[in-house]
Amino acid sequence: RESLLARLRRCPRFETMTRFRGGCWWSVAVVAALLALLASSGVAEAAAQNESASEGVASASAVVGEEESSRPRERKVYASLSEAQQALRSHLLENYDRGSMPPYVPPEEEELAGANASAGNTTEPVTVEVGINFHRVLEVDVVKSEVDLLTWMRFVWRDTRLSWDPEDYNGLDKVWFWVEDGAGLAETSEIWTPDIELWNQRESIKTSYSNTFASVDSDGSVFWSRPGNLVVVCKFEGLENFPFDNLICVAELGSWSYSGKFLRLGLFSGTGVSIGGSDTSGEAFSEFKLDNATAELIVYPPYPADPLADWPVIKYTISFHRSWQPYIRGYLVSQIIFNVIGFACFWMPVASGERLGLAITSMLSAVAADLVVVSKLPGASELTWLQKFSMVSQVFAAYCVLEGVLVSFFYFQTGSDLIPSYLQCFFNRVKPKAKVERTLSGNSSGDSRLQMMTNPLQDSQDTDDVAVIGRSSSFQPRDADDYRSREEAKNNTKWKQYADGIDNFSRVVLPLGYTVIVGVFLGQVTEKHARTL
Repeated sequence: RESLLARLRRCPRFETMTRFRGGCWWSVAVVAALLALLASSGVAEAAAQNESASEGVASASAVVGEEESSRPRERKVYASLSEAQQALRSHLLENYDRGSMPPYVPPEEEELAGANASAGNTTEPVTVEVGINFHRVLEVDVVKSEVDLLTWMRFVWRDTRLSWDPEDYNGLDKVWFWVEDGAGLAETSEIWTPDIELWNQRESIKTSYSNTFASVDSDGSVFWSRPGNLVVVCKFEGLENFPFDNLICVAELGSWSYSGKFLRLGLFSGTGVSIGGSDTSGEAFSEFKLDNATAELIVYPPYPADPLADWPVIKYTISFHRSWQPYIRGYLVSQIIFNVIGFACFWMPVASGERLGLAITSMLSAVAADLVVVSKLPGASELTWLQKFSMVSQVFAAYCVLEGVLVSFFYFQTGSDLIPSYLQCFFNRVKPKAKVERTLSGNSSGDSRLQMMTNPLQDSQDTDDVAVIGRSSSFQPRDADDYRSREEAKNNTKWKQYADGIDNFSRVVLPLGYTVIVGVFLGQVTEKHARTL
């Protein structure tokens, strides 16, 4: 533009036009058009120069990028693994939120996780694998329906926020983070943890298990294992066979806060269960021993308030058997011995006072043994095997006592019948003059006893009259051979036959019946054990 103005100034006609104050209008238009044309050509040249310059910069940057990518990336070298671990922990925990769940990355898309992190499927739940290693049975309380098991609880999940390249940290491929109180939001916890709880619990697994570190691999896989007590409130199965019972208890583990929309469960190592694993596992001199444990993944339907949220749960079925030998030695054999002692009363003389004392003692011993057994069982309406056997034993022991009382009654009976005198008076079966004779018999009782001792077979009218009166006093205590008339001796002989008949029946039938019943009970136990095996 400046060169054009200079040329115009040098032109004589332009100078003449400028000197002319009222110059023509066409000369001015020509000058303006020339100036606009020159301006547009200058702008185009500048744009072309800028475009060529930008292309040169882009090509230069591409060349530099290719050179940088071809050269190996410089990595920081740490003096020790401890220094590398410290730097890695600081890097991973920077801006890490313990309260938010880890992002979901499908296993088949792991290679593309970095490229698709911003567009990841955040609606998919996090999968947590659960496994329990059963170490030993500590206590089984059937009265409270509780089981205390020493176990190792294991959780496995993936948190891509905790992934890194091992080559950047001296080849370090594992790091550990502290978890306190079984929760990631505890005061000193460092990472997020699932809120898996024992649904039928007496004590929360957050407090019954130890605080430990969670190990994290370079791909973000987290393994969290803790030793502790699994205290389960059980709905026992098999207790009806006590003490030959194989008990079954079911434990349910699942998330308490996250539904199936946010967290899914899986079985660790495909089974979710392991038993033993160390030299100190197992039981010795223990009442209960662990038989087997299995895990099953089930899903409970949604609640009405949230119809789209189901609740996955892992159900552990734990079975263990009781050591029945102490109950056989301490209770079952004792019950049988006490019953046999009670049966021995049938061979003791009736006149011996120890007969009833022995029968009562055997019955009280059976009741005491039953009370000890009852203290080990819940106060339920269902009856166990040993309770049924104890009830049968007590029935036989009670029969021994009642049989002894009945035999003693017949053995000392001297009346002609078993109707008491007050019932005879009530039905007017006694003559009125018997009152006077009863008074006379009281005065002459000493003479009649003396006469019967000197001549018991004397047949006189007086003694016959006394015999009629004497049957009302047959319930008074006396010696077996102390009769006041021949009629009393004759009546007593008849009643003694009844007493002997009852004893003979009891000596044969009771032991045989008891033996058969014991055999039936033991046969039930043998059959159930055969089915179990």
